[in-house]
Amino acid sequence: MVKIDFEAQKTPAAVYDYLKSKGLKLTFNYDELLKEAHDKAFTVAKITRADLLNDIHESLTNAMKSGENFNTWKKNIIPTLEKKGWWGEKDIVNPATGEVKKIVIDSRRLKTIYSTNMRVAYQKYRYKQMMELPLSTYWMYRSALLENTRDSHRKLHGTVLPRDNAFWNTNYPPNDWNCKCTVTAHSKRDLERRGLKVATGDIENIASRDWAYNVGKTSNLAAISKLNLDDSLSSLTTMNSVKNEALKDMSEVELKERFYKTLGVAPGTVFIDKINDPIIIDDNLFEAASGHTKIKKRDRHLYLDEIAKTISDPDEIYLESKRGNISKENTIFKKMFRYIDDNGKKRAIVVIFEYLEDKTQGVTAYYLDNGTQVEKRRIEKLVYKRESD
Repeated sequence: MVKIDFEAQKTPAAVYDYLKSKGLKLTFNYDELLKEAHDKAFTVAKITRADLLNDIHESLTNAMKSGENFNTWKKNIIPTLEKKGWWGEKDIVNPATGEVKKIVIDSRRLKTIYSTNMRVAYQKYRYKQMMELPLSTYWMYRSALLENTRDSHRKLHGTVLPRDNAFWNTNYPPNDWNCKCTVTAHSKRDLERRGLKVATGDIENIASRDWAYNVGKTSNLAAISKLNLDDSLSSLTTMNSVKNEALKDMSEVELKERFYKTLGVAPGTVFIDKINDPIIIDDNLFEAASGHTKIKKRDRHLYLDEIAKTISDPDEIYLESKRGNISKENTIFKKMFRYIDDNGKKRAIVVIFEYLEDKTQGVTAYYLDNGTQVEKRRIEKLVYKRESD
């Protein structure tokens, strides 16, 4: 039997990198994401704000890196959940549909969040390691054989199949919530020495609906990495298509009406963005802290249509932690970017939102014509990258 060595008290870099490199995606129900999409995006059902989802993601990656057990992680994360109102019995509203569900956020729910993310990350690493062992062409299903082990999982304990058998496409563990099953790799010689037989005939599919996929096989979807603008400019928007001189003489009222119409929302309403995060779209995007309008400042009104497109279809979204413009306390800002090729020079439309206690409020939107400044603003946590057309 070939053993995969998980070094005690030390997380393999590949395991940590996998979890850390995920983007964010808000979901009301876990199955809103395609099974394989969970490999690329971190989600926790019933969380409806990206700043809270980011807090949990950051806490889990830190726990994995430092080797924190569940109880230590729980102790550290609960104050954050309480502060942001996601603890105890809560009525959670789906921002996309208005549906309300009553849930209980307690130690049991946190245990599921912790164990699911940790086990998936480690099982992905285990799969990769086993696939790289050339002689270990047979895999054995191993149940945890605990008191609460599911009967269907228990029955599969000791089942040996070739590693390329279709069974593993849908039944590579975990195969359900809190499943503790695993797989060991074996060579043909090892099987013969142990007197183990390869199973024949149909093998029962035991994976639940949410887990009927191979968490290891989808490793090509895991990483979310920054766009290399130097290499990507040819596929980005060209300068001539974003500056609209026809908007030059419009009044401020007409400009705002055009913006809301282009985005397809009424002023002050909620818009669901690319990571399913509800954001308020209103005149704050075009007002200075003093309350004066800035919609025509630095000719930003000539890029109004592209500002709307940046909100609806950004190239990238980043989260940055800093002192709030509105709250004046340390908070999270969402930065949406849509990149522009200005004769080979890097330019961008930037739209910024601030997470407040009860809403996500627009702060500013503008055209950035300095390539160096574009790169300086692409910092902290990348949570979304538009897929190539």
